[in-house]
Amino acid sequence: MGQLLSRPGKSSCVARCLLALCAAAATAAQAADWELDVDARLLSSEGGKSFLEAGLGTVRFGQDQSGLRLGRARVAISEPFGEVWTLHIDASAWGDQDKSPVGVTEAYLQYRPYPFSGYRLRVKAGAFYAPISLENRASGWESPYTLSSSAINTWLGEELRTIGLEAQLDWLGTRTGHTFDLGLTGAVYGWNEPAGVVLATDGFTLHDRQTPLFGRVGRGGYEPLEPFRQIDGRAGYYGGIEARYLDRVVLRALHYDNRADPSAYDAVSGAMAWRTSFDSAGVRIESGDGWTVVAQWLNGYTYIAPGGFELEWPFNARFALLSKRVGRHMLSARYDQFQVLSGKGNPEQDGSQQGHAWTAAYLFQLNPQWRFTLEWLRVVSNSYSRGDILGTTGLATETQLQLAVRCALGSSVQ
Repeated sequence: MGQLLSRPGKSSCVARCLLALCAAAATAAQAADWELDVDARLLSSEGGKSFLEAGLGTVRFGQDQSGLRLGRARVAISEPFGEVWTLHIDASAWGDQDKSPVGVTEAYLQYRPYPFSGYRLRVKAGAFYAPISLENRASGWESPYTLSSSAINTWLGEELRTIGLEAQLDWLGTRTGHTFDLGLTGAVYGWNEPAGVVLATDGFTLHDRQTPLFGRVGRGGYEPLEPFRQIDGRAGYYGGIEARYLDRVVLRALHYDNRADPSAYDAVSGAMAWRTSFDSAGVRIESGDGWTVVAQWLNGYTYIAPGGFELEWPFNARFALLSKRVGRHMLSARYDQFQVLSGKGNPEQDGSQQGHAWTAAYLFQLNPQWRFTLEWLRVVSNSYSRGDILGTTGLATETQLQLAVRCALGSSVQ
């Protein structure tokens, strides 16, 4: 049974990760904008076997992984070329013995000319995240509110990446006497046709690990897979709209369709193309006295048709987050609901999952370099796959407590 994590080699793996990142940081120091972060965790977990170890746990660390762990080690470089071009590369180590100790999560070239006649254009080419999340807004596509992302954004980090071309056009109403701005986004992309398989086998999870571009994502009871592949030669697309009111309220909606041929497969690897499509919508509201509210919704389906026999998994998820910042302190609470159905919407068939989760976090920002975060996460879920694949009970309550110490260095850390 394939595993991404291997306990005996844990220390040597972490050492290799840190050495590789230090070498990258030395190169990054020559760039105009760079950042190096190291996040160490002390944790206690009552979770099931981690998905990274071919289990069906819904949290990042299983019960046998309690103790001191590497949360993330990250290096990022942004290098401008002239006044309107920027190259950005983001690489991370997660300490879990993937194919490479360090993996690139984003790498793209951005063209951003000066605004003209009240409009602003931005074009990105490469590999990057679609503008879906209203939660993961910090550098490295992290959440500034909690350690673990919501179920929606965890899945986006596991299986989705735009590998292609994206354009965004903004109408800058606030620069022309109005109280709001509007933006339209569109993209075409490839190499994301296995997206959906993890939802159909594992269901939703809640954690902060992002799959590197050439890395693997674990699946309960199966070999880990590489989610960023091109199988049928078809391009996917997404289109979205965003509205901002005085930089206090952000509304965002997007339609996503990878347009994969559900009957196609890779004869060499055996990977199948999963047709995955969904709609997402969300809002983020920030007050002038430290309050933040984030709410997001996602609804879609994924299906395959091997030999013309269609198998479909509709899915939906939502969350609401409330956060309060007081000086260098921040308190946050989040509630998630998520569901994966099977067949014609039957919640008790192959691959189905239903669940909810509570997350509470306290963050203390000592200074721009040092941050301390304490997070409590509880997930209650009922998964058909636990009984079908692992032969255990489908209902599980998993709790994870983490204390994270993060040190950040670089020209962008102020």
